[in-house]
Order: sequence, then structure tokens, then C-alpha cells
Amino acid sequence: MDRFFEVFTDKKGQYRWRLRAFNNKIIADSAKSYKKKSDCIHGMELLKLPKKDKTGKFAIDEQTGKGYEIVPEAGWSIVAATFSILYLIAMLVFFCWLLLDIFIGRNLLLCLISLKADDYMKSPILQLIAYSVIGGGMGGVINGIRSFIMWHAERRAFGWRFMWKYITLPLVGVILAAIVYTIIRGGVAAFGGSFAPPTENFTTQAFWAFAIGALTGYGSHKAFKWLDIQVNKVFRITPVTEIEVPDLKGKTQKEAEDILKEFNLIRGKVDQKVSDDSDDIDKVIDQNPQAGLMISKGGSVDIVIGTKA
Repeated sequence: MDRFFEVFTDKKGQYRWRLRAFNNKIIADSAKSYKKKSDCIHGMELLKLPKKDKTGKFAIDEQTGKGYEIVPEAGWSIVAATFSILYLIAMLVFFCWLLLDIFIGRNLLLCLISLKADDYMKSPILQLIAYSVIGGGMGGVINGIRSFIMWHAERRAFGWRFMWKYITLPLVGVILAAIVYTIIRGGVAAFGGSFAPPTENFTTQAFWAFAIGALTGYGSHKAFKWLDIQVNKVFRITPVTEIEVPDLKGKTQKEAEDILKEFNLIRGKVDQKVSDDSDDIDKVIDQNPQAGLMISKGGSVDIVIGTKA
């Protein structure tokens, strides 16, 4: 895949699309915004692009909003698809058994890990975390099955690299569920209402913990974004206001402008000066401010271009 589409929301909350290259640089974007996501996707579909597989089609991932060229699956991709669905079904059976095992209080898996598992599981809070973790794993599995049906059964465009996504989805769901439930339970996030003690209405709390985990595992891509917000709340970093001026000497004007753009700076005044050195022709021979000095973010840098006598 040498390029892909993605849908995003602008500052006004409306939808736009953009086309990125393999190196993540933006190639094109929509000239207008759309109130509905479906209209934005339709606008993308009107853009005709040459396809390597000559299908003339691309698909939109409903969760991430990114578009991908459809490449018909064959060979190892079909093998990977078969392995992935068998793995997901096995994980679903495992989490269902584990849920039932903990619900009836047998704790067979935990007993195999530790002889004191029964003592540990007498703690209501640990039981609630266990329900949340199992829910996260099951949510991740369901998310994987949903994605599998879309890419393999419906679009027949399963890529062998997708297999790694499906292998990690249940594990990611487990870990995210534990983190999210702990944050919510601990009151770090701004969450309406308060939790009752673990021993009070335990059955209701168990269902609540399982639901949080399942939603977290199923919507893991959104859970990551939610965690980013919580991290930003806790760890506030002072934004950078000054930037070190890069060395532009020896660069062409275009190269200098690209470098300044990467440093969040703008090109200022451009002067020309006669130079006797042929290597300086059409190159930056001087700049202001000089390289290494600090300048405000978004500031301008003047350059001098060497010319022939």
C-alpha cells in the first residue's frame, strides 16, 4: 500500500478527508467540509485513483475512518485469515469458560498459577478487576471477529499482516480494561457519580465491571484516545515557545523553505548577493538569525541567495 485515505473532524466539528502517502505525508485533502460522515466518504469515493490491483476500489475502516486500497486475497492471506478466525474463536471460548469459572468460584486457572488463588479471590475488588479483564478480552475478540467478517467474508481483502492485529486484540483488550477500570474506580478521571463499596450490591458491580471491560476491549482504538486525554490531564507539559534556528547555508531556497517548515518557522526576506564561488550559486550563503540561536515558534528567518557576477 503506497497511500491511504483518512477521515477526520476539523475545528468546527465537521468531517473532511485527506490522502496520505506511505511516509504519512499529506498528498491531497478535501476542499470542503461535510456535516455527515457518510457524505465525506462518498466524496472520497468520487476521487478516481489508479490501483495496482486494477479493481478501482478502496474501502473505509469504519472505526478509524482510514481508507485502504482493496487487494484481492490469495495464498498466504487466506491461510492467515483461517488461522486468525480459529484463534479468535478459541480465545472467545477460553474467556467464556474463564468467566463461568470465576462466577461459580472454582478459579481453576488461578489455582494452577498460585496455590493461594482462592485466598486472593476472596477479595471483592480483585473479583471486580477479574470481571473487567475478562470483559476486555471478550470485547477485543468480538472486535476482531467484526473486523474479520468485514475484510474477509464481505470484501475478500484480508491481508496476511492483519493476523498480528487479531492476535493482539484480545491481549490489548485485557490490559486496557484493567487500566481503564482502575482509573475510573480510583476516581482519577472525571466520572459522574461515585462507586459503592465492593461488598455492597456486588452482583450489580460485577456486571458493571464486566461492561466497562467489554466496551473498552471492543472500542480499544477509542480507549487509547481516552487514555491520552487522561495522561494530558495528569502530566501537563509546558509547550515549546522557542526553537533553535537550523543551519540553512548550502541549501537551495526550496530546501531551506522545507527545513523551516519542519521546524515550525517561516521564510522571511530573500536577498541576493553576488558570489565568486560557483558552489554558492543558487544556494543560501547567509541567514538571519544565524544557526544555533533561539527564535520564537512561528518566527521568520531571512536568507541570502548567491548569484553569478
